Amino acid sequence: MDTCSASGDGCACDRTSDRYPLTRKLCPAHYAQSRRGKPLTLIGARASKRREHSPCSFGGCERTVSAKGLCRAHCGQKSAGRPLTPVRRKRGSQDYQAMLRSGVVECLGCGESKPVSAYSPLNRAGGLRPYCKLCNSERVRLAQYNLTKDFLDRLLGRQEGRCAICGTVPSAGHRPLHIDHDHGCCAGARCCGACVRGLVCSNCNAYGLAWYEALPTELRTFDLLNDYLADPPAQRLRREPA
Repeated sequence: MDTCSASGDGCACDRTSDRYPLTRKLCPAHYAQSRRGKPLTLIGARASKRREHSPCSFGGCERTVSAKGLCRAHCGQKSAGRPLTPVRRKRGSQDYQAMLRSGVVECLGCGESKPVSAYSPLNRAGGLRPYCKLCNSERVRLAQYNLTKDFLDRLLGRQEGRCAICGTVPSAGHRPLHIDHDHGCCAGARCCGACVRGLVCSNCNAYGLAWYEALPTELRTFDLLNDYLADPPAQRLRREPA
């Protein structure tokens, strides 16, 4: 009785000839890998067992590997062509009920413990949304413009927290800078993300840009707005190497 001779990086096959016909001293699965020119790897259940305790390769993710070095959630993001982002943490129902009784609930977004009044209701049964009102509003805004929090944070840092046109810094307690995009690309309520131009204050967004872009081309002679529209900060950020 012979044993499959496959060996490699973490690979040692124990399949024997009494159960699997060997070809060139390889079991059928490893022989197929060899024919395709692929490196010999663990097969089936052996690979699954080896992955059981391997952490996801996405930074900060403690979930176990499902495939391609990623957990099931991050593998799904990659397969869908989306950028990898942190996955919402899970918490047990008992922990959640205990927080409700105490009147203070931890937000799954910012991680801060806040009073129940800082959360919007989820249903008539008294459940609360897992994110506080501020974090939930930001999640809705990111989804509307098809952006990741990482990209928005980098863009805000690139603009030094200022309006990309007039340089105004929002006062504490006021609305954050607006996300400006090219309405010629996406005129509806949602945006593709690729046409996002920058972060601007409410005055520049509602009055400056809206008025200026409605003018005929020959009347658009304001250099400050022309410079912004010609090469907006979000487009410059996208051109940078990752």
